[in-house]
Amino acid sequence: MMNRADEELQSQIEKGHPADGADAAAYRKVFSALKKEPSFVLPTSFSDDIIKRIEIAKPQTSNDNLWLGLGVFGFVITAIITIVLTGFNPGVGAFKFLSGYAGLFAFGIIFILLLNYFDKKFIRPLAS
Repeated sequence: MMNRADEELQSQIEKGHPADGADAAAYRKVFSALKKEPSFVLPTSFSDDIIKRIEIAKPQTSNDNLWLGLGVFGFVITAIITIVLTGFNPGVGAFKFLSGYAGLFAFGIIFILLLNYFDKKFIRPLAS
């Protein structure tokens, strides 16, 4: 972050006014270096080479299905333990309406799994 004295020194040098001191010499050197064009030229295949390096660095195997399976398995185990410990009964009280929607829940689970499958099989390959 520049302070007020640096800003004044920079504006004096930009306007072409003479300024003395080590800071002024440093600013002049920086400005003269910025006016010069770089002496190197990137090859036309530079971006392709970078992409190839990134692709090589990416892990080649995917553990998505493993993590999905572990997550579903953990969810099922947790749900079973919760049902057993709490004595959950869907036919009683506020949850009575859920007993008539077993088919809807099954459809929802199957639909989400199908969406995940189609995403991995067809959508993600298009993006890469």
